[in-house]
Amino acid sequence: MVKNFLKNQKIGLILRTFSTKIQSVDSRIIQLRKIVELAEVMKIDGENIFSRIDILVWNDQGFAEKDCGETFGLVREAFKNNQNVFVHDFHNGDIFCSILNFGIGIQLRNGIDYSAIASTEIFSYFSSTNLSPMIEALDKGALATGLAINEIQESVMAGRLANTLAIWHNISLLSVGSFDLRAAKAKDEKSALYLKGWNEEENKNLFYQLAGVEEVIPLVRMVENFGPCIFPVLPIEGGSYKIPDKTKEPELYLRHLSKIGTKRERQNIFLALVGFDSSYLQGGIMSF
Repeated sequence: MVKNFLKNQKIGLILRTFSTKIQSVDSRIIQLRKIVELAEVMKIDGENIFSRIDILVWNDQGFAEKDCGETFGLVREAFKNNQNVFVHDFHNGDIFCSILNFGIGIQLRNGIDYSAIASTEIFSYFSSTNLSPMIEALDKGALATGLAINEIQESVMAGRLANTLAIWHNISLLSVGSFDLRAAKAKDEKSALYLKGWNEEENKNLFYQLAGVEEVIPLVRMVENFGPCIFPVLPIEGGSYKIPDKTKEPELYLRHLSKIGTKRERQNIFLALVGFDSSYLQGGIMSF
C-alpha cells in the first residue's frame, strides 16, 4: 500500500539552515549533505520517497541573532549539481514560522502533496525503515505524523509532534492557517518575551524566547477541523540527536539546553493563546 501511495502522492523534504559565523558554514553544509544524500536515494518497495528537496537558508538580517551573510552562496554552490535540490535565500521573516510557510508554499506550487520537515541533527534516525510507518500512517488518513526521537519522545507520543522530523499534508495545513505567526521569533529584542528555566547538569539558569514550537497551534486546529488526524511514530532503528559540541559551539549548546528545557512550557502557553490544553492533542491521535 505504501508503494501505491508513493506512486500517487508526492512528498517533499524541507531543511532549514543558517550560521552566525562564517567559520561554521562548512559544518552546516556537511550536516545538510548527510541528510540530502540519504534523501536522494531513499526508497520503499522501489519507489522514491522524496520528489523534491528544498533547503531554506535563513538570511533575514533584521534579527539580533542572524546569519553571517555568506551561508546562502556557499550552500547553493555546494548543491549546484544536485538535480532535485533547490536552495533558497529567505530574508523576509523568522526562522520558525515564516520560513516554513514559505517552504510549504514553494512545495505546493511545485505539486508536492506532503512536506517532510527535518532537522539536520537527526540524520542517524533518517532512514526508510523509520519513515515507512510514517508514510503508512499518511496512507491510512493521517494528516500529520512525527518521529518520536530520544529527547522529545514523551512529548511527540502525546501528540505534540515536532518539526525535528514530521510530515504534513500541505492542503490541510494551509487550510488551518499553516504555522501561526504568534509562535514566530521576535525581530525586535526589546519586545521579545523570555522564559526562564533551570538546568541541573549545568547548574545555571536558562533563558529562551517565547517562540518556536510552531507545530502545536496548527495541530490543534487540524484536530478541531478534521477530527483525530495525528499519528506519532516510535523509531524502529535507533539513533541519536546530534547536539552542539559544548566546547566548540558553546552558544549553540546553551541554546539547545534552553530550547529543550522550556519546550513544554512554550507549547502550553501557545496552546492556551488559542484556547486549548495539550490534552486535546492526545485526543487527536489516530488509532489503527
